[in-house]
Amino acid sequence: MMPLVGTILLLASRRVSLLFAGIVGMALALVTMVVTMAASQPSAGPVLGMAAAKAGEGAWLAWHAMSIIAAGLLFHRAFEARGTRSAAVAQENRRRAVFVACFLVGPFAESVTGFGVGLVVALAMLRTIGLPPVQSAALGLFSQVLAAWGAMGVGTRVGAELIGVSFTELGTASALLMAVVLPCLLPVFWGLIHSSGLRSSFADRVSDFALLLCLAGLIWLTNLFVAPELGGGLATGLLLLVVEGPRLLRSGIRVRDLVGRLWPYGLLIAALMATRLLPPLSDWTGRWLVLDPFNGLAPLALLRHPATWLVLIAGILLSNLPSAEAGKVVRASLRAALVPMAATLVFVEFATFMAASGGAAMFGEAWREAAGRFAVLASPIFGAAAGMLTGSNTASNALMMHIQLSLAAESGLPSMLIAAIQTVSGSICTMLTPGRIVLAAGLVGLERSEGAIYRRALPIGLATVLALLAVIVVMAGVKVQGLV
Repeated sequence: MMPLVGTILLLASRRVSLLFAGIVGMALALVTMVVTMAASQPSAGPVLGMAAAKAGEGAWLAWHAMSIIAAGLLFHRAFEARGTRSAAVAQENRRRAVFVACFLVGPFAESVTGFGVGLVVALAMLRTIGLPPVQSAALGLFSQVLAAWGAMGVGTRVGAELIGVSFTELGTASALLMAVVLPCLLPVFWGLIHSSGLRSSFADRVSDFALLLCLAGLIWLTNLFVAPELGGGLATGLLLLVVEGPRLLRSGIRVRDLVGRLWPYGLLIAALMATRLLPPLSDWTGRWLVLDPFNGLAPLALLRHPATWLVLIAGILLSNLPSAEAGKVVRASLRAALVPMAATLVFVEFATFMAASGGAAMFGEAWREAAGRFAVLASPIFGAAAGMLTGSNTASNALMMHIQLSLAAESGLPSMLIAAIQTVSGSICTMLTPGRIVLAAGLVGLERSEGAIYRRALPIGLATVLALLAVIVVMAGVKVQGLV
């Protein structure tokens, strides 16, 4: 229990960084794993070899995410350096502009690049609408509602690899839950815009509800039939085109200019889709340049991996800049990526060591003994708490996924359902981490107003947890009815 509890206490203290707390937890988990292995081995040699093998497996799993982190930040910095910005949303309907910023443009940017970029993009739009700063900051946090697909689904990918299921399975299950969660967030959204001086007619609310159901449906279809890493970006992009495309055409913006601004995103999505869906290209990219150092443990197809295309398109963008400026962009991107990459490595290693030592199973067993048959009801709370504490859906999944599966096994509910609940709750509640709140406050020009923003944003997390809790209750009821 010591590695997990110690890490949670360090994170809750707010006196150390996420990375430092993760390093402490990883070190403790390594010690407990080695002690556990030593109890069953007569000599130190096999123990050290087994520990090194587990560390290598953890590093390999982490690299899938780390490469996307670095490539995604490089892509974003290269896009910005080119002087490109997303197409502006007209202000003739302020309420619609707020909805588009919160649920379409912000989540699109977060899905494609990740790491809070969606919050920056959403608040850049919201600042021009003239809303009160505190409300703008809270509304901007809705940009994180698709964080399960943020940075091309990096956290969900890690969660799937940790429990030995496919990225598509976990992504599709998580997308089904979004059909429940997204509509449940609308009352919070309506309350925030009402306090900002905007009104919602009955037709507006019906439209909001229908659009979010469409968004959830598109995410599910993309995860199931295209590629899970495109779930957020492709779904929000298509819906944004349908919602805003006609207005942009009427406004006189030339399609050529729009394409000139947004072609990097279009090329990225097209390349990832083509390498998966268009034979014989899809067959060829699935067989060539596939790295598999651990014999079936999360093989990496380089020609299909998002990092490959993010770097390639970033290189095209940077090729038009002077070499000195391009080099500056690359160095700045790598510096910005170092800490999140290190944190990802540390937490994935932490989870690998915990699983190998049996620590995750012990935590789950202790909670089950305390809560009995109601233990599984804490599943969305555990996920939300880990997301809030770490600010990373990768770290949240790494910390809690094995514990969640132990709760699922005891309850009799499908393990994939509980894994998806962990993914969704942990991802969405990363918006409530202090780092996100401080970033939102800074972007709207507020000082010492984090408490006011947090009070307005907390209902987003509460609505998420309650919606997922309702899913568990309903599924448990269906299971009982089936047994009867």
